[in-house]
Amino acid sequence: MHTEKVVNAAQDVAEILAVHMSWLESNNDLVIEKMYPNFANPGYLQFNLNGHTYTSVDEKVKLWEGLHGIGFSLADMKIVEEPAIHAEGDLAYLTTIWSAIVTGTGSTGLMKVDEEPTVFRVTEVYRRDDGTGNPVWKIWHFHASPIAPPSTPRFPQES
Repeated sequence: MHTEKVVNAAQDVAEILAVHMSWLESNNDLVIEKMYPNFANPGYLQFNLNGHTYTSVDEKVKLWEGLHGIGFSLADMKIVEEPAIHAEGDLAYLTTIWSAIVTGTGSTGLMKVDEEPTVFRVTEVYRRDDGTGNPVWKIWHFHASPIAPPSTPRFPQES
């Protein structure tokens, strides 16, 4: 018997956005218990702002524990540009722009402690799979990088 999967794009977008917002909120003060459930486990991959790659949620937990250990944290996480979500079947990606106040006593890689918000672009890749085959939207890949200052030349230059 062939059964077709019913696609509900609005529901998919709502579920993905809920995961995204939970992930964003967990970044305020780097709350591991709030962060952990948003990601595929196993299977998660992150290119972190510190320039390193993390290949599991457990590695990400150790990263956040290490950041807590050096007094580094994020605060006042905000969406600067509303997320754009593109979903098809069991795969999706989300793009957005976030800002955060970087707090603490040190810096890590590209994120420096500063009173001014750090603004960065974000890409998240989702699958409707929690890493063990359950059909739940989870983040499988996350990448963020700083926004180029407006004075930075763009090539080819815009006319």
